[in-house]
Amino acid sequence: MARLPGGSFSLGSSDATHLDQRPIHRIVLTGFWLDTHPVTNRQFAQFVESTHYETTAERRGNSLVFDRTTGSRQELAGASWRHPRDPQDSLVGKEDYPVVHVSWYDACAYAAWTGRRLPSEAEYEYAARGGLADCQYPWGRELTPEGPYLANYWQGWYPQVDRGLDGFQGLSPVGAFPPNRWGLYDMAGNVWCWCADWYAPDYYGQSLPNNPTGPTTGVERVRRGGSWLSSEYHDGALLVAHRDHAPPDQTTNHTGFRCARDK
Repeated sequence: MARLPGGSFSLGSSDATHLDQRPIHRIVLTGFWLDTHPVTNRQFAQFVESTHYETTAERRGNSLVFDRTTGSRQELAGASWRHPRDPQDSLVGKEDYPVVHVSWYDACAYAAWTGRRLPSEAEYEYAARGGLADCQYPWGRELTPEGPYLANYWQGWYPQVDRGLDGFQGLSPVGAFPPNRWGLYDMAGNVWCWCADWYAPDYYGQSLPNNPTGPTTGVERVRRGGSWLSSEYHDGALLVAHRDHAPPDQTTNHTGFRCARDK
């Protein structure tokens, strides 16, 4: 884990196409710790072995998998964290890949087992910015500055063609790309990360100024960071201010999580 200093920053964006990122407002966060990378298959396997935990997808018998032939997500019987792509897939050689097909409930269960918690979405955005006051991405203002690619995302024409210019067509091991200034890997791309908060599109207009934790009730939970399915030309999911959301029992092959703690 990395220790993040407390401080204030401007949460949100003036992007007119994403009204849930407005208004930009100044908030203050107490210092906290955050996993330097998303939880891996190796780490999650230790949790399951110790607790005999059964994930949401395993109990349900299916999970959402992106189908390259149709360009859409399909419910696939037998897909789970143990079988990320299909029922015949295994984790051999993927121990250091981020665990996927985990619901918000699964993420919370793992976090509790480790004595940690999920980060708030304000903490996630603060961490993603890495101390940069005026940036669009965890590394700066441009998606592809001169040099190598800085995250695992979809290059090409989504959902038909992923050119894999970043070296991957699908998940990548954690830490395959450089960290931001606070030593945090994969804060954009690779897997969406569950946050603790309920989602509400108008929450920023009523957010608390100190350590906001989101609405008290809701239907969907916040996800942050984008994933390997996030296109450079679509929806701005890789931007540090981007807000995503999904039902807490949803499981997909592009959603994982990382943990936080206060001390």
